[in-house]
Amino acid sequence: MSASKLFLFVIFLMVKQTISQDIRAVDISIVNGTQFHCATTTCLPFSKNVVLDIFNCQINCLAVFQCQAARFNQVTQECALFGVLYGFNGTMVSDINSITLIVSTGMRTPSESESNWIVNGDAEIGPCNTMNNVLHPTDWNYSGAVTQVTYNNPAANQKTTDPGPSNRGRCHFYGQTSAVTTMWQVIDMTTAINPAQLDNQTIEFDFSAWIGGYMDQDDNARVSLTFVNQANQTVGNTTTLGPVLAADRAGITSLLYRQITGQVPVGARSFKVSVTMTRVNGTTNDGDVDNIVLRLY
Repeated sequence: MSASKLFLFVIFLMVKQTISQDIRAVDISIVNGTQFHCATTTCLPFSKNVVLDIFNCQINCLAVFQCQAARFNQVTQECALFGVLYGFNGTMVSDINSITLIVSTGMRTPSESESNWIVNGDAEIGPCNTMNNVLHPTDWNYSGAVTQVTYNNPAANQKTTDPGPSNRGRCHFYGQTSAVTTMWQVIDMTTAINPAQLDNQTIEFDFSAWIGGYMDQDDNARVSLTFVNQANQTVGNTTTLGPVLAADRAGITSLLYRQITGQVPVGARSFKVSVTMTRVNGTTNDGDVDNIVLRLY
């Protein structure tokens, strides 16, 4: 079918879903047999993952505040998440294998302050390593052997019975074998926040993570937050959580909570979150991180 506007039957439903400790009630339009039509290639997804079904695609979208729409392919089971659809010209094109989900403007509750801006900050999106091999984190850029690994994996170190977050899921981030390994992601805040708000010093941030390591070894992790302007230049100071060393953990394998709050600097348009895991002892990098969260309010 051509790119002309389709007259579609749209089903509206209220979806309530608990994600970690957040509850979101949103109005979602479900449009069967269509996908977005763009005048250019600018309406690209910021995340693509294979999920079990359309319900899980909905949950993936609700887990990140900047997600305004999603597309689920019924054949490949790919779930694509979209922010602001620059270039989207208001029409749809026919695709019998696709289902488009659109979050209604202004319908998200609670507000930004209770929504995590980091994509896959809890290591629960995508597959997790259950063996002693490298499986890079989903939706993160990476350098080195950083791995998304299950708790209770004998090849790693963190167990569900070790001290750590009460709302931990199945997986966490692990340094694996590299002496130093990193992962990072850059998120555009203007997909959901007016730049004028960012420049009048009214937006605050709450940045937190659970960070730890193995027994009496000082292998460690740092999680940093840097704001950048439209020219991709750093504005303000970099905020760093960690490291959490063996002395901080009393020589116990565990994850400890670290948190810093502050103000988003004038001129900021995007932020970069980076995780660096460093090996100090032994042959494996036992720096561990879970539940990385950035809230803007």
